[in-house]
This record gives sequence, structure tokens and C-alpha cells, in this order.
Amino acid sequence: MPLVFGFKMELISHRGNNNHYYFENTKDAILNSLRKSYIAGVEIDVRITKDKKIVLSHDPFVDLASDGMGEIKDLTLAELKDLTFGTKAKISTLDEVLSEINNNKKIIIELKEESKKYKEFADIVYRIIKKYPYLNISVCSFNYRLAKYFKSNYKDIKVGLIIGYKTNTLRFYNHFDFNSIIKRYAFRAQKGDYIWTINDVKELSNLRKDVFIITDKPYLLKSYIIKDKIKNA
Repeated sequence: MPLVFGFKMELISHRGNNNHYYFENTKDAILNSLRKSYIAGVEIDVRITKDKKIVLSHDPFVDLASDGMGEIKDLTLAELKDLTFGTKAKISTLDEVLSEINNNKKIIIELKEESKKYKEFADIVYRIIKKYPYLNISVCSFNYRLAKYFKSNYKDIKVGLIIGYKTNTLRFYNHFDFNSIIKRYAFRAQKGDYIWTINDVKELSNLRKDVFIITDKPYLLKSYIIKDKIKNA
């Protein structure tokens, strides 16, 4: 069951990061974070491989994070599975991760697709997601056309637009279910929006109390959340 506070300022683990030794965007990192009572959900990044599989990765290239080289869209899943990420991690597929989640905490999937093939990407991701109707899944993207396509075609899934420093800044008020907003523009957040990336307790005090906090350090922010919950009880 999801962690429910007396108000909506809940902690979302950014790429599954928390106080553990697992490499980000891997199954172990995500499952470990979801076991923590103070974490309300996780945010993960997905990309498509050469053979049309959906894997978890923030960066398009594997060069900096692994012992291999190349762009994910040009590599097969088998080739990616041969690589080591971080010190000993293996890349995870979206299916592998979702199949092992057994609670109703939030799963926010960021769709990483910079090409014109975003429709195919969206369709494949949706076919995976619909296999897990019992999970609390939402999707979001910087790619406005991709987010719009997903929202128009798959109405059973909540869809959000990501607003960055120089991306989508004229689209705060839109037809999506939520916005995921860089902290620079947190003052423009509305109820139910997500603010990223907050890693300092001092940054929480100026935020409205009905947003979700995407953070690499839920373990550091949990004390503020708990104290504020008691204060507002």
C-alpha cells in the first residue's frame, strides 16, 4: 500500500536512488527504494533498443555508465546485457522491473525518446504497462509530441509533461494530468505536480504542501516530511 501523509508532500525516489549501493535505474535500486515506508514511489527512465526492447537508462549512450560504448538505440538487448553498469550492475528491462513490484506505490516512467519514432516507442511501452493493471503507473516526457500522443491514445494512463530550464516553459497550463517541473519553477506548480530534483531539506520549506518531491536522497528529506506531518496533524 502507498504511504499516505496528512497532506500531499510525498517523496519520490529519483531513478531509484536512496541510501543504498545499487546503481540507479536498476531493478535492485527500484525495489529497495519501494520497500522504504517513507518513499511514496519511484521515477525511472526508459529507452528503446535496436531490437525494440524497453530498458531503463537515463543517458542515450552507455559510454559513461558502463564498460561498453555506443548508443542504446543502436544496441540489442543481448549486447546491453553483456555490459556492466557501475561496478557490477546489469541493465534492467521495464518488464523485469514491473513484474517484481507488488505494491501500489507510484511508478513514474519518463519516456526518453528524441527521434521522430516516438509513436512506435509509446505503443511498445503501453503494451508493457497494460500487462500490470494493478500497478500505480504514470508516464511523462520532455517530448511534447510524445506526451500528447500517449495522452490521446491511452486514456487509462495518467500522462505528464516535463518542464525544464529551457524546455516547455510556455506550456505550464496544458491538457496533461500533471507537470513534472524543475525546481527553478516550483512556484508555478499546481496541486499534484512533481518537483525535481530536491536534495536539500532547506528547499522544502518554500514548496506548497500538495506536490510530490522527486529526490535522490529520500533518506535525508524524510525527517522534514515526518515533522511537518506531525505539525499539521
